[in-house]
Amino acid sequence: STRVDDLAHVANILRLEQPHQPAARCALETAVVDAYCRSLGMPMWRLWGGADVRKRESDITIPICDLKKTIELGRQWYAKGFRLFKMKIGKDVAEDIRRLEALHRALAGIAFIGDANQGFSRSECSDFVKGVKQFGGLLTLLEQPLPRNDLEGLAAIRRDTGLPVAADESVRSLADAYEVVAKHPLDFVNIKIMKTGLFESRDIAAYALASGLRLMVGGMVETRVAMGCSFSLVLGIKGFEILDLDTPLLLADDPVRGGYRYEEARLIPWDASGLGLSVQPGSSATVIEQG
Repeated sequence: STRVDDLAHVANILRLEQPHQPAARCALETAVVDAYCRSLGMPMWRLWGGADVRKRESDITIPICDLKKTIELGRQWYAKGFRLFKMKIGKDVAEDIRRLEALHRALAGIAFIGDANQGFSRSECSDFVKGVKQFGGLLTLLEQPLPRNDLEGLAAIRRDTGLPVAADESVRSLADAYEVVAKHPLDFVNIKIMKTGLFESRDIAAYALASGLRLMVGGMVETRVAMGCSFSLVLGIKGFEILDLDTPLLLADDPVRGGYRYEEARLIPWDASGLGLSVQPGSSATVIEQG
């Protein structure tokens, strides 16, 4: 355990030296932790505890696009087993409602997460929720509907709509998590290792759970290297309820070999040491245009 503590200590030094470079810190932390776990012959998820090692289901993200493209993408992912659709919203309330209604009527048994990326005002968010409820859509979560500093507004949205609210951009550090809990407790915190660094993500997750918040996990546009590292936290720390680990599925070619894998909407754990994966020399990743 001393050596694990040493890794966390090094991560803390990186955090103090480069507080505004979380993605770079995360890359270094991931490489060091992967090497450490490989040296011991254990999968990375065991480092975090191995408390919840099982297959898990992810949502799928639908970007802001026109109605025709929305339905096309929805049908495509539905056929691959996805039932929870994370809808990017926040530019045009009426159009957002139309897009969700179109999917609701076209695809049976689906549910939605509304992710506005700070794009709504309080009144716009309220109108959006009312519109979705009016056509009978199942809206399970609102992710960061308002600007990150409007914690009072996020708490008001939670109270007025009766829907769970997740903090994403509002929690970019452990200090942010302290503020959310102390001032305006929400429902979920979205853990993203590229947003805060790997060890700080672990610390935020532990603090959120201890404070009664619920956990989701997401990512930026990442390959299965970073996604595998995020998934290791899910498998290691019991308490992650919502997985938004879909971006490798948007790559035209997967440059990663080994590691966890996808079976339709499910992520399958791995048993090899570290992340259990490798990257082919000279390979690159290209994102499929969705919008």
